[in-house]
Amino acid sequence: MSVYEPSSTIFLRPEEFCQDEQSRLGRANGNTYRRKPGIPDVHDGQIMVRLKKKRFIILDYGYIPNEHDAEIARSVPHISIPNGAGTCKCATKHCPRIGVPVLMYDSEPNEPMSLYLRGGLCFSCQRNLNEKRRTQRKRKSDGHPVGEVRIGNGDVPSIGSGSGNGNRFKFNDQIVELNPDAVVINGPVDGTRIRGPDYRCPEIGSDLLRIVSELSHETLSLMQHSSAQAGMAQPVATTTSSVDAMYQKAFESVSKATFLLTQWKASWDENMVSQTAVNAAEAAAAASANFDSRILDEAVASQAALGGGANMAILQHNIPPQIDMGFPGHAQQGAVSSLAHAHVALDGGVPIQPLMMPDETNSNDHHIGGGLEERLEQRAEI
Repeated sequence: MSVYEPSSTIFLRPEEFCQDEQSRLGRANGNTYRRKPGIPDVHDGQIMVRLKKKRFIILDYGYIPNEHDAEIARSVPHISIPNGAGTCKCATKHCPRIGVPVLMYDSEPNEPMSLYLRGGLCFSCQRNLNEKRRTQRKRKSDGHPVGEVRIGNGDVPSIGSGSGNGNRFKFNDQIVELNPDAVVINGPVDGTRIRGPDYRCPEIGSDLLRIVSELSHETLSLMQHSSAQAGMAQPVATTTSSVDAMYQKAFESVSKATFLLTQWKASWDENMVSQTAVNAAEAAAAASANFDSRILDEAVASQAALGGGANMAILQHNIPPQIDMGFPGHAQQGAVSSLAHAHVALDGGVPIQPLMMPDETNSNDHHIGGGLEERLEQRAEI
């Protein structure tokens, strides 16, 4: 069994696939030939597909392009690297395969881009979808398919008109009157994504810038091609066909950019609402903390005003060590009280008079008349 081997470059020379196109692909529309096998549950490999009018394309679901490949794709019209090529998963739920291939070669690059490139599905899922669409081809659509872009009224049924040529439409249960030149983008355009938890402003902005860059290149090519074709003697049908194809490609890029711009703005608004809510919650928490701190400060101040919170030193008067009060250790207490004999009040309190011992209630002369010499002698004894 052969194993998938990735190509060394995005550029394929015609001699590499000419024999496959002539003898292996076949001529019928829808024929396929697998040039390189895929990897189960990873990608579908490299596949050649026959389209209408003998057109064929070569798709590689396993090739991951680099910056050099992007430069080649910008200069070679037969090669294209859609957004997410080689990395974006299939849009089908629970399908793990790669959904966007690299266009290695397109025999008719001026034709509209194939659904295999802009559908966002792996090759197997896209084939299944194509079969379903064939069975519904004759069924008349009730409106725009998701992602389809219509210019003007197109064939969208209007209110009060069975032919679809009116300009009044029902949108969100309201009657809307459109301008005859209105451009309608109905939902996500093929190749774009709706904003989500993993697709916010940075990711959307990156895709938007890339598409705008592609749009600039496509528009420049369209202008240059149309100017060159206008001065050449070629059939009008050929000129119109090539210009229409390039115009359609540029218009699809415009539609993608427009849709992504609306998604970017919606994501930005959602982020601002979320950030505003976070800021409001933080402000409320800070206000609550300040309020609690202020209440606590007021409570402490009230306690201090009532005297319960003041740190006051209760001082004892100097008691001579020779006086025995009849309690053990009285001499030591007198010595300590002599060292603490100072009129001190902390925290701005009012100085407090020394505490009088029981035998000193009638001996004020001793407290008042005690001289400096007596105090020094007492300290020396201690």
